[in-house]
Amino acid sequence: MGPPVHAAAGRSEGTPAVTGTVDGGVPVGGTAAVAEDPHRWTPRLVTILIVLILVSEIIPVSAVLAGTALPTISAEYATTQAGWTMTIAFLTASIAMPLVGKLADMYGKKRLLMVVLAITVVGSLLSAVASSFPMFLLGRALQGAIFSVAFLCYSLIRDVFPEKIVPFAVSVTVTGTGIVVVLQPFLAGWLIDNHGVSGAFWFVTVLTAVLAGAALLMVPESPVRSSDSRPDLMGALLLGSSVAAVLVAVSSAPQWGWTSAGTLGLLAVGCALFAAWIVQAGHAPEPLVDLRKLRRPALLYTVLASGLVYGVGTTTSSILAIMAMTPREAGGDYGFGMTASEFAIFGVINGIGIVGGGLIVGLTVRRHGAKVHMVAAAVAIAVGALTMGLGRGDELLVLTATALAHLGVGLAGAAIPNLVIAAVPPDHQVVSASLTEVSRTLMAGIGTTVVFVVLNANIQAMAGGRPVYEGIGFQWAYALIATCAVLGGLAATRLPGRTGEPSTA
Repeated sequence: MGPPVHAAAGRSEGTPAVTGTVDGGVPVGGTAAVAEDPHRWTPRLVTILIVLILVSEIIPVSAVLAGTALPTISAEYATTQAGWTMTIAFLTASIAMPLVGKLADMYGKKRLLMVVLAITVVGSLLSAVASSFPMFLLGRALQGAIFSVAFLCYSLIRDVFPEKIVPFAVSVTVTGTGIVVVLQPFLAGWLIDNHGVSGAFWFVTVLTAVLAGAALLMVPESPVRSSDSRPDLMGALLLGSSVAAVLVAVSSAPQWGWTSAGTLGLLAVGCALFAAWIVQAGHAPEPLVDLRKLRRPALLYTVLASGLVYGVGTTTSSILAIMAMTPREAGGDYGFGMTASEFAIFGVINGIGIVGGGLIVGLTVRRHGAKVHMVAAAVAIAVGALTMGLGRGDELLVLTATALAHLGVGLAGAAIPNLVIAAVPPDHQVVSASLTEVSRTLMAGIGTTVVFVVLNANIQAMAGGRPVYEGIGFQWAYALIATCAVLGGLAATRLPGRTGEPSTA
């Protein structure tokens, strides 16, 4: 997935209480700068920025490792439910991010950053030593907390850096160094091929622990506090439980039967909890997700497009590793028999596509508006996904198609914050951005579950505990992703013709 919208840091719409700068002074221009020359970079600022960039890069590193490892996870735990490796992390992320944002405003962004990193270390350790698939998934659920570090890092930069260098610092943190895009797929492949699933997650454990130590030592705490911010724990429980119940029912239905008591019972419980959440969200003073904001049509269509285009669009890579690493003699009309290391070329192409899409938006959004980019993203993802499904036996064609699809993901990810800025007034942008963030992470989890349901309905054999899918399963799975992209694109066409000024980050 692309970087989360940094505005989703969870700041309440009330005015935050500012307690002063790190050196005891008063913030200038709304930015609580560290005690440095406000007009130039210093070694301390550079060091802080490097640490925050590296902490933010834990998100794509762990995501690429998990996605590339899906075939190995499926074989190692002899399960057809490997898709939950991604789903459960997305699900916990979508619930955790609004809560972390609120708690960060109340207790300090660095403090919550350290809590999130500690939870991620524990989760990665559990996945590394897991002796069973449920234990592995528990670790992955805890690792979903890592998605919150993106907006925590952006917010720390905004609060503690000198105001004049904040835009550049945030932009660098969003895009990363560029080196990671090229190196992380090869790192993931090497780890998985040579050290297996356990080795991959031991790497994430050590990496996160080391960077947590660096952040503890080098990153100052933000002095900005919001005294009236209240986390919606009941809303988180209701929404998380409802979605989890429905997804477990849907993913288990091929084994249990769609009309079995277990499937129907879980679906009923999930729907009841979801209805209770809607009622609760309508009455809570500060709901987890403020559904009342969706009365504004521009924001409603932005949230729909974010989930259907970007969120579901990211699932193309979740099943690509399985398709590419299956031997042709097993797959029949698909499969390139790649090792995880050989699959790295797909990861590099995907990363370049995402970065390229972001650059296109940054260079042209003032002239064309973000609506055009979101519609273009929907078309690119739809065409790319359909081509991947129909041309699944041609490696070059699949490589080209995944590049196009991930160009679309990059376009959509960069368009979202600009669409939010145009859809709502400035004092509503934080809450509105959190809506799009929940939409796209939640839809990524739902999309992953559903495409694996489609695949699991088309298992032709089990080989070494790992399912071998029929080619038609991939065709239908990618067609489903394309359909969601088209629906999201149609929602985007309902947005205003020009979408205002672009985001500065």
